[in-house]
Amino acid sequence: MTDGFKRRTPSRWGEGGVLREEILAAAARLLAESGREGDLSLRAVAREVGISAPSIYLHFEDRAELVSTLTRRAYERLVGDLRAARERGAVDGPRAGLRAMTRRYCALALDNPRLYRLMFGIERIEVPREELASHPLWWVAEAWHDAVAACRPGAAEEPGDRRVAKLLWFSLHGVVAMALSTPFQVDRQALEEMADDLLDLALTR
Repeated sequence: MTDGFKRRTPSRWGEGGVLREEILAAAARLLAESGREGDLSLRAVAREVGISAPSIYLHFEDRAELVSTLTRRAYERLVGDLRAARERGAVDGPRAGLRAMTRRYCALALDNPRLYRLMFGIERIEVPREELASHPLWWVAEAWHDAVAACRPGAAEEPGDRRVAKLLWFSLHGVVAMALSTPFQVDRQALEEMADDLLDLALTR
């Protein structure tokens, strides 16, 4: 081993799940630091955890499975939080639910910048065409679509709902990305007001 390597205390019998979580956490840290999925190596992840590289293969088939597991978890957490925020806000109507969802999206990004970067700021290796339909990014898109569609009278889906949902989400992402990338302290109230303005504009049709 090279100088500076600190070996992890081996897990006891039945604690393999603990090591798996440590591997995922280490991969998340390294990805957030490099900003490029292609720069992530299993050897670097193993060194970060304090284990040998072959030990990772006991939990993940390869780097692709490790990254896939990591990002799917991040998207699952985001979608769960967004839908819960919408449900709480919807007691005052569907539009209030969508407003609560937009504000929660901004808050999650500001409170978890590394996690947000993991989902939307990492330079990705292009997903094979056959895997596009099952990518967890569609879960987020569907959550926005459901919230937008609920604000429109009538039960039948309209083609414009998906376009409006996409415009709202992409616009929010731009606002959040700017807030995270500038060297100024974020004014959360101003950010919420901007999110409200985007929502009003998106639903004016």
